[in-house]
Amino acid sequence: MPRNIVFAIDVEPNARKLGLSDSWDGTAVTLREVSALRNRLQEATGAPVRLNWFPRFDPQIQRMWGRRDWVVEACPTLLPTAIGNGDFIGIHVHLWRWHENRGVWFADFANDAWCADCFGASIEGYRSVFGAGPIASRFGDRSLFHRDIALLRRSGIRYDLTLEPGAPSHRLSIDALASCHLPDYRRAPRRPYRPSCGDYLVPREPTSAAEPADDLWLVPMTVTRRSYWVPLKQPPFLIKSTLPLNLVVRPRRAWAHLSVEMDRESPAPIVCVLRSGDLANPGLLANFHFITRRMVRHPLISHCRFVSVDCAVKAFSGSQNKSGFLDASSRR
Repeated sequence: MPRNIVFAIDVEPNARKLGLSDSWDGTAVTLREVSALRNRLQEATGAPVRLNWFPRFDPQIQRMWGRRDWVVEACPTLLPTAIGNGDFIGIHVHLWRWHENRGVWFADFANDAWCADCFGASIEGYRSVFGAGPIASRFGDRSLFHRDIALLRRSGIRYDLTLEPGAPSHRLSIDALASCHLPDYRRAPRRPYRPSCGDYLVPREPTSAAEPADDLWLVPMTVTRRSYWVPLKQPPFLIKSTLPLNLVVRPRRAWAHLSVEMDRESPAPIVCVLRSGDLANPGLLANFHFITRRMVRHPLISHCRFVSVDCAVKAFSGSQNKSGFLDASSRR
């Protein structure tokens, strides 16, 4: 069985906390770089390469550029290219909110109504471009809380790729005004799973009845096996956490982990991420080249397949059924 890789790309502007002069030119760089990488990977694997794009359509985009679907204007060839290659497209949802008194953006994680507004705006922005709602999502700043599970299900989301297993709770490092801490994912499973109703970090127990085909799956990011000390810009200034497989951050450590994962036999997909705005930074672009050039030359690259998240989950679920795995085994 080939090792499936879900390559997720968050499509957004260069900066995290936006100002009037911020641009999306990193997304154009990303499209160029990823298109070239796709060709090399298809030659190396002998199979089609499907990517997973997650554009932003949330209220911050609406306020800054006057329309939710600004990605269409910012990078006109991106979505046609993705569609033409049979790629998967979901939504990337940030909860940034404008603070009228202070004149700054802050992450309003604690406000349930604001979260629902941001998610609803993202779905409508997606629908305005594609004519139907999305079935996959990624929350920005790993801000998926238990309260959001019902929202995802009501909205028709079948796959969410936010979780970063092993990450502890802490304040968002770049935002002193964030309304609450990020969630604690230290208990989160490392394999795709259907969340239970009482605790979204616990897989639902399988039932004797046929599982609904449209039920929600949480698809965790691939993270390092061990935790590392990570610096923050505000108290506690240092935390111990696993690291997600980000293709531009800590390239040597990320590559070491990715190469080990590519060597492993596992039905669980490798899930890696790239933020499109990051490739406007020459240093981060160099990191991307460091990792991806080694990926293409990996001895087992021909055994890997770059697939859409729905195909990855279908293959994983099928392998569980055939081998007698239970959802609870996802905790390992």
